[in-house]
Amino acid sequence: MAVRTHATLAVLALIGACLLFASCGGGDDAASATPELSINVITSTGSTTPRARRSASPSPSATATPLDVCAPNPDPAPASLLQILEPAPGQQVKIPVHVRGWSSTIGETGTVALGVVDDHQNVVQGINLPAEPREYRVAPPGLDVTANTYPFAADVVLNDVTVPTPFCLWVYLSTDDQGHAKQVVQVPVVFLPRD
Repeated sequence: MAVRTHATLAVLALIGACLLFASCGGGDDAASATPELSINVITSTGSTTPRARRSASPSPSATATPLDVCAPNPDPAPASLLQILEPAPGQQVKIPVHVRGWSSTIGETGTVALGVVDDHQNVVQGINLPAEPREYRVAPPGLDVTANTYPFAADVVLNDVTVPTPFCLWVYLSTDDQGHAKQVVQVPVVFLPRD
């Protein structure tokens, strides 16, 4: 009986070894075989608590659009007489705002006037822009070039601007007897505060 038990155990051990050998691929391939892995993912069967999400809010628009800031031009200047090269209409500009252009008659008076006008049509600053030397400079296309043609430029500084604010730049050559601007070029811009 003991021999039979030992023989049965030996056969079972041999079958187990064969099964193990077969599952590993056996022989020389055993080293190169990659075993298959199975991963069990355990998930919770309980309910989840929803989290509050912050929705994006639109940024407030506290100012008028730049194109609405200028009133109708009372006396537009032709491009042959007066041109503003900087800033461009609708541009956002940081203080100090550099204003430059050309006039074909500035040599007669020596200056061009600039008024900074807010969206309520109040003049918040007035500046005279003196003529600059025109040597080594080229007048813009369309401007009448005469002996009185010169460029002009200035930096505009407003200290009370703390948020982006629309203004209308009125650049003009003269005023009438009542003080109304004549031969005007208007440039709507947004002044950005200093850094």
